[in-house]
Amino acid sequence: MDKKATTTDIARLAGVSQSTVSLILSGRSDISFAPETIQRVYEAAHALNYQTRRRQNTLQDSSVNLIAVIYPTLDNPYYSTLIQSLENAALSNGYRVICYNTYRDPDLENGFLQLMNDSAFCGAVFTYLPYHHEKVRILSLSRPVVIISDKAQLSDISTVELNSAAAGRLIAEHLLDLGHKSIAFITTPLKASSNTQRIRRLEGLKERLAGTDVRLTVLESREDYSRSYYLKDFEYSVGYGFTEQICRSGEKPTAFIGVNDMVAYGILDALKDRGIRVPEQASVCGFDNIFPSRFHTIELTTVDSFLYEKGRDAFELLHRTMQGSTLSQSVFTIEYKPQLVVRKSTGPAPGAEK
Repeated sequence: MDKKATTTDIARLAGVSQSTVSLILSGRSDISFAPETIQRVYEAAHALNYQTRRRQNTLQDSSVNLIAVIYPTLDNPYYSTLIQSLENAALSNGYRVICYNTYRDPDLENGFLQLMNDSAFCGAVFTYLPYHHEKVRILSLSRPVVIISDKAQLSDISTVELNSAAAGRLIAEHLLDLGHKSIAFITTPLKASSNTQRIRRLEGLKERLAGTDVRLTVLESREDYSRSYYLKDFEYSVGYGFTEQICRSGEKPTAFIGVNDMVAYGILDALKDRGIRVPEQASVCGFDNIFPSRFHTIELTTVDSFLYEKGRDAFELLHRTMQGSTLSQSVFTIEYKPQLVVRKSTGPAPGAEK
């Protein structure tokens, strides 16, 4: 039987003291280390297939059946749909779910990470790319972790993802086919590290439009990213406010794209209040295909993110990992291919040949 790795082994491989290893792996928030030190310790632990005592006990104790789900907001049905799907799958398999809202606040996320380190959770699911990458990696040494997002910097943690750049290309292709030459892309802040999906949507859009004669205008909210999520209807308000700004400026894009469906709803309402007919005078698109987008009063063209499937599969990945006995065998990825859903909010550009 192979000898189990110890913190002394990790310290030797990482070139740090054993006490440093113990403090880092404990996940304590009151002591800080340089990011490169944390990275070396994590990589050494991963290379040695180290498991904390808590992880070993959790894998052996079938009575521990509590899963933590961390999400950034409930204002957007994207997250409530993911959570409901995940929870249904968990309950069907005898697990209970506790949910934590971070409001996209790195400090709140850090507090929840500390709580999870100190509590008897058998696994955790992040419905977004977390801010504290290294601390999430450390958490994954003590219990299984799954992330629902683009893979990005956390390729060593199980992930359920959708190709967001491909989603952006789909929307661009659709609008090109309809003859649109002036497009406005409206988005919430993109600077946060947790926003990989939305950043890649824009990248895919730009990639497909490169070399064409289409004018793309990007309007990005500059609100403080974490604090803005305490505001009611923030995403909707971003869509509405920027559309009003464009209309007042005299610009006349023939197509508007919201970074997600909630932003697109704000765009639709602002255009309606201005007496601009959709899709006859302006087309509107979104991303995610949350359930209100199919309502007859909305009928938004969007990209399906397979929310029910992603929530279910996130639990299945977590469950599969919880059934394993070693960390090195417990990293999986499921990737969905985005699908365009064409509804009545898009049509030929005014004056375009039909």
